[in-house]
Amino acid sequence: MPCKNEYVNYGTQGICKVDDIRLLKFGVGGDRRNYYILRPVHQENASVFVPADNRELVGRMRPVLSPEEIDRVILSVRGEKMPWISDRKQRSARLQDILSRRDERELLLLAGCLYARSRESGKGLSASDAQALKKAETIIEQEFSFSLNLSAQEIGAYIRGKLERSSTAGA
Repeated sequence: MPCKNEYVNYGTQGICKVDDIRLLKFGVGGDRRNYYILRPVHQENASVFVPADNRELVGRMRPVLSPEEIDRVILSVRGEKMPWISDRKQRSARLQDILSRRDERELLLLAGCLYARSRESGKGLSASDAQALKKAETIIEQEFSFSLNLSAQEIGAYIRGKLERSSTAGA
């Protein structure tokens, strides 16, 4: 369970600081319950209230990856490719599923697949594929830049550098 002042990655909110854990009552006639009060780092005045007794919502909170964990995730996708799904509806459903889970390994594979498709096709990506790529990049950049203390613009070069160094080291 997260503690006060820790950082977590929470669902679509991204990186949040656990600002407090306290008893609150919402609505008329509602019971007082413990809530995690999260402050998204990229949304200054926002707060997210997560009922501590709601396993599903609390389950969406996970620790922020450490720099070592990020490096392991990056290296784990080296040489692996996500297959292209030709059927647009099936591909869209798969991309949305990956985006909703926010698993960095799958997001890296998704981004690699869409980058490769863009280069191969010569026409670029469809609007929905380009939107999925942008969303994946944003999710990756947010957590990686936070943990690695780099700007979001530096993350692509960091990932490429890790992959290039690992491929020359293995040769």
